[in-house]
Amino acid sequence: MRGANEIEWWGMAQEWVKDIRPSRRSYGEPVIQRLKEIRAERVGVIGLGGLVRAPEGVIPWGTYEKIRSALPQVQFENGTELMQEVRSVKSDEEVAFVEKAADIIGLAIEALVKPARPGVPESHLIGEMLREIVRQGGEPVTMLLFGAGGPEVPWAQRVVTTRPLKLGDLINTEVEAKYGGYIAQALQPISLGPRPKELEKIFDATKIIFDKMLRLLRPRVTFGEVVAFYQDEVRGAGYEPDGALMHGRGLGEDAPMLWGAVRDFPESRGRLKQGHVFILKPAARKGEMRDSIRAGDTVVIEQSGARRLGKRELTFLAL
Repeated sequence: MRGANEIEWWGMAQEWVKDIRPSRRSYGEPVIQRLKEIRAERVGVIGLGGLVRAPEGVIPWGTYEKIRSALPQVQFENGTELMQEVRSVKSDEEVAFVEKAADIIGLAIEALVKPARPGVPESHLIGEMLREIVRQGGEPVTMLLFGAGGPEVPWAQRVVTTRPLKLGDLINTEVEAKYGGYIAQALQPISLGPRPKELEKIFDATKIIFDKMLRLLRPRVTFGEVVAFYQDEVRGAGYEPDGALMHGRGLGEDAPMLWGAVRDFPESRGRLKQGHVFILKPAARKGEMRDSIRAGDTVVIEQSGARRLGKRELTFLAL
């Protein structure tokens, strides 16, 4: 924490961490102090490298070097993989937080749909989603991927524009909400006007595959079996596999990340466990497509299969 005021703020925001120390923006100092207090000899550093979305790590080099220089006798190691493995299985309380985040997403999507019509700037829709997320107790800093245009499926991307929506636009979204730090994600495709027939067929195929995968995703099933099942199903429907099939949700980007078009990958022999939480979003590609229209929602692995944490209907909306 930077100063005494932020110690008070974080004490008001939560009660499970009591040892909150000021840093005055020199973030290594309280870490050095605490490691000296416990006489640490071997320390695992989380985020040093090997993260799902940050293979080179996220630790500030200056902070890390300051800590290492102050504690030359301590052995520092990369503890990222160990922590990712522990964090991948969620407790019932953690699942409840992710489920609350999924509920917030449903309300945010309703807030997006209500004003969506030709002439309304894209930024207004994104603003309405953020407003609803905060109104419902979610965190204001979250990922909202949004793309609009046509006739080709637009990229769902991070840049907020003031472009007015047009009749015939496709809206492609990946919406996340955080509740108490825990993240859920969902996808909601929208057409301003009649749905293009071919994209409607593609979405319907992904919805069928999504529902089949809910029954497949049980403890002990390997990640390799999950990807192989998806690839067989999507090809059987007349399409090609593509995109991120599923990846962990929770306090950030939890491992593993399964890519739909890749069958040989390091985690293929790993197994699903009860309490794993994923965003499941099977894509179906036909020919050259920049991005895909697909069904997607956050799920938790239970003994009998995966359970959706979102409550909204998975549909390709036409407004």
